[in-house]
Amino acid sequence: MYKTILIDIKNKVGTITLNRPEVSNAFSVESYEEIRNALQELDKNDDVGSIVLTGTSKNFSAGGDIKEFKEYIEDGTYIPYNPVITAGRMSKAVRECTKPVIAMINGAAAGAGCSLALACDFRFMTAKSSLVMAFITLGLSGDTGGLYYLEKLVGIGKMTELMMTGAPLAGIEAEKLGVAKLVDDDKLEESTYKFAQRLAKGPLFAFKTQKAIFNELFFKDMDKVFALEAQGMYETSRSEDFKEAVDAFLNRRKPEFKGR
Repeated sequence: MYKTILIDIKNKVGTITLNRPEVSNAFSVESYEEIRNALQELDKNDDVGSIVLTGTSKNFSAGGDIKEFKEYIEDGTYIPYNPVITAGRMSKAVRECTKPVIAMINGAAAGAGCSLALACDFRFMTAKSSLVMAFITLGLSGDTGGLYYLEKLVGIGKMTELMMTGAPLAGIEAEKLGVAKLVDDDKLEESTYKFAQRLAKGPLFAFKTQKAIFNELFFKDMDKVFALEAQGMYETSRSEDFKEAVDAFLNRRKPEFKGR
């Protein structure tokens, strides 16, 4: 049914696995739609009490597909509004899901992958896991609600640092900041599913009510954020810095930004 993700249900836990290992689980526009649809399907499924999001192979997700960015540049479309809005709606589906959603972060969650993980209710990481707001390394302003969710978790100061430097937030520091639960490298899956099963057996109606309150109080501006992100990505993807960053990435060299 799905082309870019895998779905599994076991012991009342639904799992959505990002499944594009050939590109480190980078997203396509199809990925955004499929993840959103899968979240909505699992939310309606009475056999599911909680949901785990993870990725195949070594990394959770590399975020945007750089080869697709190159195609955007070559055909002159750059990054249009619609894909950015669609990416935002994917992360919004995490927030709107009435059941607890847990990100099991194997390896790196970068760019839009980081944003998706931040949208979740809980994050499990190891010392080898990292959250990377990598947009700035491509000369882009950011999307998928990343800065919005990050500010809720760490405050505007740390959010600004992570957004403007692109520095990775390792699992150890993420736990210190209250962003994630740190577990041993070889216990990531076991620990995540033990917690997910505990939640799946919990008072789901109370969880649903709590999340509705959270969204009303703390996440009310999501659509405004996605619109601002779309404008920002539209503009920054037309910059010389974006073209330079994409070319540098594909040719394995350091970009030389010109600020225009």
